[in-house]
Amino acid sequence: MQSETRLLSLLGLFASGRSCTAVELAARFDVTPRTIRRDIAALRDLGYIISSAPGLTGGYRAESRTVLPPLQLEAGEALATAVGLALLRGAGLDTEHADSATTKLREMLPPAMRATVADIAAAVSVPEGNVPGVDIDAVITLASAINSSTIATFDYRKMQRSDVEDPTVTGSTDDPTVDTTRTATAGPTGDQPSTPRRVEPIRLVVFGAHWYLFAFDLDRDDHRVFRLDRMNRVHATTFTFTARDRPDAEAAVSAAVTTTAYPHTVVLRTAASVGEAKEWFPTRSATITEAADGVRITCGFWDLRWVAATLASIPAEIEVLHPPELIDALRDHAERAQAVVEASRTT
Repeated sequence: MQSETRLLSLLGLFASGRSCTAVELAARFDVTPRTIRRDIAALRDLGYIISSAPGLTGGYRAESRTVLPPLQLEAGEALATAVGLALLRGAGLDTEHADSATTKLREMLPPAMRATVADIAAAVSVPEGNVPGVDIDAVITLASAINSSTIATFDYRKMQRSDVEDPTVTGSTDDPTVDTTRTATAGPTGDQPSTPRRVEPIRLVVFGAHWYLFAFDLDRDDHRVFRLDRMNRVHATTFTFTARDRPDAEAAVSAAVTTTAYPHTVVLRTAASVGEAKEWFPTRSATITEAADGVRITCGFWDLRWVAATLASIPAEIEVLHPPELIDALRDHAERAQAVVEASRTT
């Protein structure tokens, strides 16, 4: 048996939590106890915590089951794992562990499959774009708090916008990820203020370019949406809570991002399909739903003049349901367009 195969087999034994002496292991693998001791030293050099106890009842064992058993991946599973690790960068997560896992995976693959993974890595680009890095430890902490129904605490950096007030998901048209009504303390970089939060975490949602936490804010007595890249000092307490009635997490995050962050909420109706509507309004910018009287599009805008220009470019029949001021903006846009046409004819 080759030394690499023997090391993997040793890891499988230690992962079960068993304690084995060097003599037992030597007999199992048909080698000398001295060879086993060299193998144990090699595993320790690789970072595995393996303790040894003297005496008849002693032996080698992995501390606190820190050793993962070797995985047997088929070709498709290995490729799917490699692609999934690459996509973590696009999700905004810290990629240090993903990069090291990809390197280990590539080294363990047979030559042909290793070449395929290398081809994918060279041909596929997953840029981070404008996605801020999300701390993987914060994701793990919040996920644990959600599943154990325990209160979470963190400092939340405020959005620097003077015209936004602290809103609620259900009762305001402002951004529920923003809070400008409380006294702030210096953020971790010193350039953004932050406030302490105590929440009952409900759901983590990846939407568009960011990770969000949907939670019930205990100090503000309402549901809130928080961006993970604005969090600092995330901590899961030992205080449990009972789940309360709440809106749908994904719908709340979608509304917070697409409508409540803007001063104007626009509701449209069209006879076109949902698929066609998504071509005109990306998911990141609008909430698109089926209704009895057609497809409804809800989105937020800073300036109704931009909405008018956008609607004028859509190749389908669109009806404005809200706000009535948008009708005036469309009329002004049409008059302006007609004036440009007339001026061009004169020229």
